Amino acid sequence: AKIYSFASTRACSEELLASLKSVNLSASDVASAPKKEVEVAKNLDPIDTNIPSSASVADDVYAVIIGNEAYKYVAEVPFAVNDAEVFAKYCHKTLGLSEDNIRVYKNATYGDMLDAIDDIKAISEVYNGDIKVVFYYAGHGVPDESTKNAYLLPVDARSQQMKTCYAVEKLYSELGALGVNSVTLFLDACFSGSLRGDGMIASARGIALKPKADEPKGNMVVFTAASGDETAYPYTDKGHGMFTYFLLLKLQETAGNVTLGELSDYITEKVRQNAQKVNRKSQTPTTAVSMDINASWRNLTVK
Repeated sequence: AKIYSFASTRACSEELLASLKSVNLSASDVASAPKKEVEVAKNLDPIDTNIPSSASVADDVYAVIIGNEAYKYVAEVPFAVNDAEVFAKYCHKTLGLSEDNIRVYKNATYGDMLDAIDDIKAISEVYNGDIKVVFYYAGHGVPDESTKNAYLLPVDARSQQMKTCYAVEKLYSELGALGVNSVTLFLDACFSGSLRGDGMIASARGIALKPKADEPKGNMVVFTAASGDETAYPYTDKGHGMFTYFLLLKLQETAGNVTLGELSDYITEKVRQNAQKVNRKSQTPTTAVSMDINASWRNLTVK
């Protein structure tokens, strides 16, 4: 076999054409030949394919789902888009949401995230707040190193330019002000400056930070993937974030018939155990609840 350099001389080009003729191919044949895309096999976990269907319909529940994986300026978040896509399928099939009630934003920019909030505001307004909202985010979270405030990182933002990031405090305030029947947030992100896995995204000092804990507003329950200065790890063999995998698994096992209290207990226990077993790291999910429903949240459901 011969290796040719296409930055070489005319002699090499003539030699290449001669070789093509020797196998009954012309240069035009090569140019017009159909290009075959290389197919990469994807081994789907049963969590992605065995999705239970619900007979009930949840017309009053709306989901805003963001999966930020492919970042412009920082490392990607492995499996974040798959996390979002599969969670959307569970919302539709298992929780009974209409496809029209599910908004999915893959690799959302700052503008996309503003649009997502404006959209759910408009929906709440036309229904006079008589809806439930599910907000899901998988992607990078970052802290402001000077204030320790926590932010969601859009794919077009730099991790230390806080004005282009979406503050968690603002997210809680915006969703809490909707005046809806309930808001359930799932944040598969950490806010310590750590990557999903190993390494740092934000801290110039190379150490994880403990961000300030923001207070949920209104009728809000917030599930977060990790505590304090911990990292939200992937579950690589399953193709998901560790937190999202066990969220989906509980929805699968219960066909969506689970209270928020049961879901919180299950996710916390399973993530703690498997983060240590699989990643040999500590990861403790947290559940934060607004004062308005502090006494009753454990008996509430997503749908």
